[in-house]
Amino acid sequence: MLQSKLLVCVALCCASCALEPYTADQPGPMDVTQLQSALGDEQKNDFRNRKTDNKTFAKRKEDCSNDPRVALGLISQDICVGADLFFRDAFGGNGRACGTCHTAQFDFTIGPEFIASLAPDDPLFVAENSPALVQLERPDLMRGFGLILENVDGAEAPTTKFVMRAVPHCFSLATSITPPPINLMTGVAADGSTQPPIQRTGWSGDGAPSPGGLKQFQVGAITQHYTKSLSRIAGTDFVLPSDEQLNRIEEFLRNIGRTGEVPLALVSLSDPNADAGRVKFLGSRCNGCHANAGANIASGVNFNFDTGVERARLSELNSMSLPRDGGFGGGAPAAPFNHDANGDGTLDSYGDGKFNTPPLIEAADTGPFFHENSSNTIEDAITFYTTNAFRDSPAGAGTAIALTPQEIADMGKFLRVMNASFNLKLAAKRLDAMVKIVHEYKNHFKGLQYGLLDAARAELLDALADLSVVMLLPAVQAHLNTANQAIDNAFTTTSQSQREAAAALALSEVQAGAAGLGSGLDFPVGVGSLMF
Repeated sequence: MLQSKLLVCVALCCASCALEPYTADQPGPMDVTQLQSALGDEQKNDFRNRKTDNKTFAKRKEDCSNDPRVALGLISQDICVGADLFFRDAFGGNGRACGTCHTAQFDFTIGPEFIASLAPDDPLFVAENSPALVQLERPDLMRGFGLILENVDGAEAPTTKFVMRAVPHCFSLATSITPPPINLMTGVAADGSTQPPIQRTGWSGDGAPSPGGLKQFQVGAITQHYTKSLSRIAGTDFVLPSDEQLNRIEEFLRNIGRTGEVPLALVSLSDPNADAGRVKFLGSRCNGCHANAGANIASGVNFNFDTGVERARLSELNSMSLPRDGGFGGGAPAAPFNHDANGDGTLDSYGDGKFNTPPLIEAADTGPFFHENSSNTIEDAITFYTTNAFRDSPAGAGTAIALTPQEIADMGKFLRVMNASFNLKLAAKRLDAMVKIVHEYKNHFKGLQYGLLDAARAELLDALADLSVVMLLPAVQAHLNTANQAIDNAFTTTSQSQREAAAALALSEVQAGAAGLGSGLDFPVGVGSLMF
């Protein structure tokens, strides 16, 4: 995944040398003087722009009212504002925004290769560049493994009471945050969890401050990651968002990626091994926790499980004697450990050992996997469930999942094809928007046009990587390579009409490639996927 996306940046840097200065073939049919100028938009809409700002909320609303995506009805103003807050608002803090770690360039996550590509003054590296924040992160683990320091069990001792976690992607949150109902007699849900939190966020499902919904997740992110000092004083180290701002951000987050499930029983995949993997998945325990390769059990709620994955964490964390991660729940300030995470009979963490279930359709190109990036490939992650670590966990209940090497490979191909289908839906949505914008505005808003081409190609290359690494569906790959060449042509042409034609060809080839994956792959994708 990361290599393919870094190649996007290289290709575009080369392509940008051939881009002509702004000229309009002819004025667009709408009054573009009422909208932002193309020149002013060049940087704002660059898919690779990581700069943050402290614009006022009123200014963000004004800018979004002038955004062509809003003007053409492709997205709502509220989603546009929520995205701008998510990607660019530093909320008076250290220069970070949510998009610093959840970047659209890399599937709303980050990893070591991407981190290595960043400039030394990137906001991600505030712990290396600000004396007041030297203990905000562990730069060695961030750069080496893509791990972020989290004070999930309380911030009263931020340098000693912490865990190291990967950055989870933000795709398809609308489908994955509903917890199981609470039993009114016991006050506990069927998976042993309690409420609050009212929704499942973060790796352990309790990533947001009270009442613990997706709306409050931004508050926790600002307090943890945006702060100017470890004192974390609101109004001094950062500014907390208003209720109106939180509503906008939540609406954006609910519209990234899938907004519905895929009935896998109605799907048929073109590759026979991938389809065999689909059949095996549906008939295995995997589908019990990840119904239809999503994040929920069959009833549509997200369960927490203790699968024993903390016992298989990175050996480097063990050698450094870093705190164990106890998952859901925590201890009161100054309370002793209450959970044995590694199973050696000694309490070593806070929580109940359970982590929430992520969706699998989005998985193949968002690795490494699990909350500490302990499995590199989707096949590695599948293999974990055949191990003694899973067998001996509460979720394993004494029995590992029996899979042969061929079944693991087939299931990996199944999940790679599903991920490629997801990638191509995102690419098609972005290309379709680009075609509409260039048709309506000609050479105006070229920065946005290039950004959408860039964003579409990132997903197209992800799909190619999904398929090519295991030599799947060469005819589909041929369509995608043709689409990639068409995107190249759209970048380099000096003509608006040729740019529109090239983008339209890319869209047609992406759609043809998607059709070649199989049938029944129909699921909705949110309009927030047009934002970056």
